[in-house]
Amino acid sequence: MVIIRIVSFPAALTEPAPAPGDPLATALVDCDVHPLIRDVSALRSRMSRRAARRVFGEQVQTSARDPNRIPHPTSGLRLDAVTPAGGPPGSDPQFAREQWMDRYDVSAALLIPIQSGAVIPWGDEPAAEEFLRAFNDHFLEEWHGLDSRYRLAISISPYDPAAALREIERLASVDGVAGIFIPDAGVAMGRRQWFDVYDAARSHGLPIVHHVSGGEGNMYNSPTLAGGLPSTYPERHSLLAQPGVAIVASMVFAGVFETFPDLKLVMVEYGFSWVPPAMWRMDRAWERGDRTLADLPRAPSSYITENVLFTTQPIDEPSDPRMLWDVLEMMPAEKMLMFSSDYPHWDTDDPRVTLNSRIPPKLRRRVAVDTALECFGDRLGL
Repeated sequence: MVIIRIVSFPAALTEPAPAPGDPLATALVDCDVHPLIRDVSALRSRMSRRAARRVFGEQVQTSARDPNRIPHPTSGLRLDAVTPAGGPPGSDPQFAREQWMDRYDVSAALLIPIQSGAVIPWGDEPAAEEFLRAFNDHFLEEWHGLDSRYRLAISISPYDPAAALREIERLASVDGVAGIFIPDAGVAMGRRQWFDVYDAARSHGLPIVHHVSGGEGNMYNSPTLAGGLPSTYPERHSLLAQPGVAIVASMVFAGVFETFPDLKLVMVEYGFSWVPPAMWRMDRAWERGDRTLADLPRAPSSYITENVLFTTQPIDEPSDPRMLWDVLEMMPAEKMLMFSSDYPHWDTDDPRVTLNSRIPPKLRRRVAVDTALECFGDRLGL
């Protein structure tokens, strides 16, 4: 039996829809929308008998998170996003279109189906490959097929680069594919085993997307958080910058962006206020260390500012908003930050609040749409 925890939704997000003529209502790219398959066993028909038996012989949960670990608010979903048929939020593309896409006049939404993180602890790689293949086909047909504004970050295996490469080549030219989502399985992303995948992503103009899986620190084969297993949600949530820093540092110091200067990395839901001090530390370590062994001709920060992008949700909110604006200037946010809502999770961010109250006016257009267009290009269908 799958239990989905649903919590009430902040009142600020139940306000009337934006008024006609609002510039944010006509130019908005949401870089983090989560679709969900209500019953993943429905994918049986898309898989071989052997793989279906291997996968569905045991219960497959609707998220990658182990519910026996931390009571975790982000396992909760919007109370008002339960579908008309009583399904879990995010399981009905028509309802999501009406409630989110149309309400805020979203021009394009990057679908990141984090259910694919369920494969992280699996040991059967062929079965995982078939599952992810069926998973991607489902969302392309059911979501993008309904509304072309839905653009999918296809899921690939976090353990099997050969299988990942096959899936990229299979779907790279398919309309609606906008990026490549790699569930964070605690594998160093700078390892050379990934270089063929990065080369394929670069050649097809597909950014690599990393998103918090829910398994960090509490699921086998997921990233281990320093200090051991967190005991509460606030503790764990406060530590999510750790895997974010690890992914970026691994790729930068391994020379991924030196080798593939056109490759884009999109870091979703890891936060971003840690980015400036992380760049300072990486630059200082590079300057004082052995540059020959590091094999980087330029400072690490130069690769990050040119190749790595971040999203707004969850946005840090210091007591003095000017402190956040200082961080945005230090990034620099005008070329590195894109709007994300995290719909339909309990902590969905209202674009009007984020863009009108948290982001300085000079950055709003960049964060709302322009930087996403530069990152994903024609893949957004705009």
